[in-house]
Amino acid sequence: MSRIVTLLNAIAGALRAAKDEADAPLFTEARVELDRYDLGDLVKDSTRAPSARVCFLAAKPIVRADAGIDMDVSVAIIVIAGRIGQPDPKFSSADLGCLERLSAVLGVMMADPYVGLTQVMAAEIGNQLVAVSDQTSGKGLAIGLQEYKWRLLNVAPARPVIQRGLETGLEPSAVPSGLSINGGDPEPRLVGNLPPEDAP
Repeated sequence: MSRIVTLLNAIAGALRAAKDEADAPLFTEARVELDRYDLGDLVKDSTRAPSARVCFLAAKPIVRADAGIDMDVSVAIIVIAGRIGQPDPKFSSADLGCLERLSAVLGVMMADPYVGLTQVMAAEIGNQLVAVSDQTSGKGLAIGLQEYKWRLLNVAPARPVIQRGLETGLEPSAVPSGLSINGGDPEPRLVGNLPPEDAP
């Protein structure tokens, strides 16, 4: 399985296991979306609110000094919250519920920024915003999102020949015992600092 898909599933699993202050599930469902999120689809598929989507945004390979590759993966955790109680003209309860659940998601991510995985760096926290407001949707719901980024380590190890050239220790490097110039007899390999030939 792709390391990216493994990461997305781990995030969704952490959200499914999350509880609110009353020890009830934080979300009725939390699932992975490999496509970029579509607000129109989220509004249509909002009957299970409060729910969460883990959406893949982008991945960027990072070439290390040893020529191996890590991967920066950007993710949007989307929260869909419904109106709480009766409509109130003074404030939007769905917006408030959405922001409260985004804060709860932040707590989940901070409790385990590795989401149970190894070979991954801790989550970096990005922007948080409400994308659809209860006041404007006409459906009594709000949709918010929080961006996060994880770095997956050692997605592709360096090629052995590069490991040898850099002497990283991942593969023993062959050290020549001598050097032949213009096809002549091999001369022993010089070790350390030798004094000039005319030195006393």
